[in-house]
Order: sequence, then structure tokens, then C-alpha cells
Amino acid sequence: MLALLAPVNSSMGSIPSDAADSQQLVLVGGSALAVAFGLLVFLALLRRFLFVCRPNELLVVAGKKHKLASGESANYTVIQAGSHWRVPFLQTVSRMDIRLMPIELSVTKVLSNGGIPLDVHAISNIKVTSNPQYTYNAVERFLTLPPQAIHMTAKQTLEGALRDVISQLTPEQVNEDRIEFANRLLETTSEVFDKLGLHLDTLKIQRVEDEAKYLVNIARTQIANAVRDAENAENQANQEFKQEEAAARQAAEMAQKQGEIGISQKRNELRALVGQLEGNAQAVEREAVVAAEQARAEAEQELQSVRQELETKRLQCEVVLPAEAARKGAELLAQGAAAQQREQGLAAADTTRAMSQALATAGPDAREMFVLSQLDTLVAQVAQKVRSITVNEVQVIDSGDGRALPALAASFPAIVSSVFGSLKELTGVDVQAMLAPPASGNGGAR
Repeated sequence: MLALLAPVNSSMGSIPSDAADSQQLVLVGGSALAVAFGLLVFLALLRRFLFVCRPNELLVVAGKKHKLASGESANYTVIQAGSHWRVPFLQTVSRMDIRLMPIELSVTKVLSNGGIPLDVHAISNIKVTSNPQYTYNAVERFLTLPPQAIHMTAKQTLEGALRDVISQLTPEQVNEDRIEFANRLLETTSEVFDKLGLHLDTLKIQRVEDEAKYLVNIARTQIANAVRDAENAENQANQEFKQEEAAARQAAEMAQKQGEIGISQKRNELRALVGQLEGNAQAVEREAVVAAEQARAEAEQELQSVRQELETKRLQCEVVLPAEAARKGAELLAQGAAAQQREQGLAAADTTRAMSQALATAGPDAREMFVLSQLDTLVAQVAQKVRSITVNEVQVIDSGDGRALPALAASFPAIVSSVFGSLKELTGVDVQAMLAPPASGNGGAR
């Protein structure tokens, strides 16, 4: 295909655009058809050569060797699950059904142990075995055969085994113990079925009959015996019931009398116990009352003690402690005041001592220095004197020259001057002269 596409691609330059597009579509369509054809071929090969084993069948692959459990080799292999890819021209694959096949069994006039002919009807289910140890036996015997052949072989085998087992059992055993009968039939057929590669799945005995009515007669005899035994058992049971009823009545009467006696005794014991309990209860009640009174008295006494202690503590808190605190506070205040007065006295003594020393050192100017040091106090005293003068009403009469009011205003400095004059007379110190400014012609003051 690539060889065919090369000339076309080489001549694309000379082909018009429409023709090139149509040729490209043809190429794409051809490629798609080729892919689809290849996929169909692959699916056809997959369907033809890939075999998947379903759950209800076996795959038998001829041409593939397999080693058996006995050590022998077989030219085929059995696959019970999974899939197998068949090699063309070298292998063939066959399918073998392993589903159940119901078989109805009916044997007539089979002589049992004892010479009684029996008719037995049973139903069974068989299948090709899934045991790998015996699967190859079924492949060798039944591969490619129709299911009817397997059905016929299994039915004939089961009927023969059924006749064999019936001949070993009595009619009673066949009819009564059917489970044992089925187990013995399974044991008889297991070896044969293993050789055939088959498996007996279930076997049920439906009915057992005989033309001579032997089983029916046995049943009638057994029924008659059972009825007789039932009547005897009923009579014996009635007799035993009457005896037990009489014994029970007698025992009930005796038990009733003993019960009445026991009730009387228990009543007397109850009365005595009630009296004893009442006495004990009264004693306990009296003791409880006494104990309650004693406890109440003790509690009251303890309460009075607590109240007394509480009152003592209240007085301690409300009276004693505040008084003690006031006393200690007064003592501390007195001590503080005394300490303050003592310190003030000491300070005054020190001040006086220092002043005396200063005056002694100053000599003739000591008095003036002392007055100057006390100037603030003296001025305060003068001001206090002036302030203490109270004038309620002043009437000024002016003669017409306007001097009355200035004279009144000048009276206040005159008061201060008179105070300083009195101070000069008392101390000999002229404060006004000390406070006056120095004269300009003297060149300085003392």
C-alpha cells in the first residue's frame, strides 16, 4: 500500500486541490477499511482458536500431553477451569458436559434375602465426575458420545447394583432402614462409577412393594401387635394411674393433716415471736426515747457551750480588741507627741545655743543681728497690731482745703511708725533706721 501511495504523493504537486482532497479521503477510507478488516480477522481467529471453559463443562485438549497421577502419560489434557489457546493444526479441543442427569430406577421381582420378590422404585442423579483422578476415565469412555449413552450406562449399572444389594437384605431391612439401604447401594456402585468416571450425586428410594403382600401382612401384624401393646400399655397405665391416684390421695390427706398441724405450730411460734418482737420493740422504743432525751440534753449543753464561747469571742472582738487597739493607738500618739515636743525642745535649745554663740561672736553688732534675724516676726507682730485695729465708722470734716482725707490716709503709716518707735524704746534698736536707705553722701552705712 505504501508503494502505491508513493507515486500518488509524488504527483500531488500537479493535481488540483479538489482532486487532492478526494484522493486523501479515499486513502483515509481505505485505511479504515483495512483496520476494520484486520479487527474482524483477529476476532474470527480469537473465536476459532480461544476456548473458555464454562462452569458446567470440561475442555479436552487432544495433542497436549499430560502426566497422570499414576505416573502414566496421556496424549490429551483435561481443563476444568480457565481458558486455552488452541494451536492450529496440532491440537483439537472438545467440550464435555458435566451437568446432572436424573435417572429413574425401577426393578421388579427381585428376590430378597428370604426368597420374597420385591419391586423397588428409586430416583438418582449422576454426572461426569470432577475429580481429576477419575476424569480421564470418563473422557476415554464417553467423549463425543451423546448424553443418552451415559444415561443408559449409568442406569444399567445402578439397576445391577440395586439387585445385588436387595439380594443381601431382608424385606424388613429394605423397607424399614432405607438410609442403610441407600448407603450400601452407594458403596456397591462407587468402585464401578470410579472406573466409568461418573459420580452418583443423590439416590432416594421412593417405594418398596411385593406381589405377595408380605410387607403389608407384616405391617398388619405389626399394627395388630402395636394395637395390642397399646391396649396393654393403656390398661397398665390406667391401673398404675389408679394406684398412684389412691396413693396420691392418701399422701394428700396425710400431707393436709401434717400441714394443719404444722400451721398450728407455726401460728403458735408466730404469736410467741410477735410477742417477743413487740417486747423488744417497746424496749428499743424506750431506749430510743431515753437516748433521744440524753442526746437532746447533750446537744443543748454543747449548744450553750458554743453560745458562751461565741459570746466571749463577740465581746473579745467588739469590746476588748477595740479598747486594746485604742489604748495602743493613744500610747503611740502620746509617744509621737512627746517625741515631737522633745525634738522641738532639742531643736529650740540648739537654736538658742547657736544664736548665743553667734551673738557672742558678733560683739557690739549682736543686738542688731538678732533684731534682723527676728525681723519677720517683728513685722508680723506689727501687722497683727495694725490689723487688730477696727474702725466701724469714720467721719471726716474737711475745712475746705482738702487735707482731711489725706491726713486720714496718712494715719495708718503713723501707727506703724509709733509701733516701731515703741520697739526702739524697749530694745534700743531703731528698726526704721536700719530699714531706711543709706544716704548718698556718706558712701555707705554700717
